[in-house]
Amino acid sequence: MNPFLLIAETVPVKEFGDTVWYDLLIALFTGFLSCVIFFLVLRVFKPRIKTCSIICKEDDDAGVEKPEYYLKFINKTYSDIENVSISLLLIEDFLHGTGKNFTGKELKLKKYQIKNIPGKWRKSKDIHNNCVQMRIDEDLEKLWDGRREYMELHIDCTHSKSGRRLVHVQKYTDVKNTIKVGRFDSGENFNII
Repeated sequence: MNPFLLIAETVPVKEFGDTVWYDLLIALFTGFLSCVIFFLVLRVFKPRIKTCSIICKEDDDAGVEKPEYYLKFINKTYSDIENVSISLLLIEDFLHGTGKNFTGKELKLKKYQIKNIPGKWRKSKDIHNNCVQMRIDEDLEKLWDGRREYMELHIDCTHSKSGRRLVHVQKYTDVKNTIKVGRFDSGENFNII
């Protein structure tokens, strides 16, 4: 009796579903699918901030020497954002040799750090606490002539659920179209009244 014939009869024939290649293919597919789902979740759970392209100027009729300037932004995320820090920079560019350089001055804001801003799910419909109006403590029209200068608003925040960080930048380039007399309306809009 041939011993090779005996071994061939006792070993069952494996189909594709029982092989290592099948297991490897399933592992690669599920690994790829879990990566795609993970990145989609990270994309959904990130901070979303909308800023107004206008800065409101309030002139007080009571004879106050310095006008008050306000900017506004809204948390458009469904959950809260935390550790919000705000900075407003007045940046001037100038040519130096063959390159362009920048010099900047940080403008004073009334409150430049906020611990928590509620999201759309937790916001109060009466007071709209997901909207923030920030007062600028400097006279912008005296500082900003608009020839070679522009302003940048930087809002740095963290999503409360995923921990993802966002640095939102709003650039203000034109003085005449940026500063408007009035004040912001309450709510999730940028209407000036």
